Amino acid sequence: MTKEGKFADVPLRVRTWCYIVVVFGLALLHPLSLLMFIMFLIYWGQLELFTFAIPIGSLKLGVAVLTTLIITICLLLLSIEESLLTILGLSMIVSAGIYLKYKTHSFFLAVMSFYLLSTAILFYIGLAKEGYKYLILLVVPMELNDVSQYMAGKLFGKTKITPHISPNKTLEGVIGGIVMTTGIFNLMYYLLFGEAITLKTILLAMALSILGFLGDLTFSLVKRKANVKDTGTLLPGHGGLLDRVDSLLYTTPLFYIVMLWIK
Repeated sequence: MTKEGKFADVPLRVRTWCYIVVVFGLALLHPLSLLMFIMFLIYWGQLELFTFAIPIGSLKLGVAVLTTLIITICLLLLSIEESLLTILGLSMIVSAGIYLKYKTHSFFLAVMSFYLLSTAILFYIGLAKEGYKYLILLVVPMELNDVSQYMAGKLFGKTKITPHISPNKTLEGVIGGIVMTTGIFNLMYYLLFGEAITLKTILLAMALSILGFLGDLTFSLVKRKANVKDTGTLLPGHGGLLDRVDSLLYTTPLFYIVMLWIK
């Protein structure tokens, strides 16, 4: 395949990125707009999972709406500890109900539970002092981590590392992502907070890049098990919502712990 063929989808991906940046920027303007953004992530993420991986028929809309409303109430009224415990309990109840009815989907339900917890943490990051800066510091490098891995893999990728889960993932792509993400994260940390780069920020950036890859790999396994290429069609050139936010699955909890909890 020629280089032109390899990058044929880049213009469409870039256009979609422009829309994503605008929506994310609007979400950062006010806590209410951030809450609405998080509600959308929770609702639409569930809807995608209930469509391609957890086929529960006519129940999917009701479950997604009810879960979103309950989690929203938790975000508005409870502390992060109380909220996460409540969301975990809610996820377990929903998962148990679906599993008992269909006797399957256990892996997908576990991923959904972690997705709900991780997405809720995003809201609490945004509520922190200068929370919008922390969200930018988390989300932008993680999304560029995906781009860096994609570009490095396209240009230099030869060594397959997960051929049975995601054949396009290469060692060269992962290394490229780690190098680029570490540089981008630390540069943005300095620009946003005016603080010196430390060993902590370097190691955190490297860990986030690896966890971002593992989040991507997790949803690749979800799609492989469900026998689909993308999680949806919401984002042209990218796939579904979950195809775009997969790198936040494991990185959000670590980022919160290191940057806000034990700071």
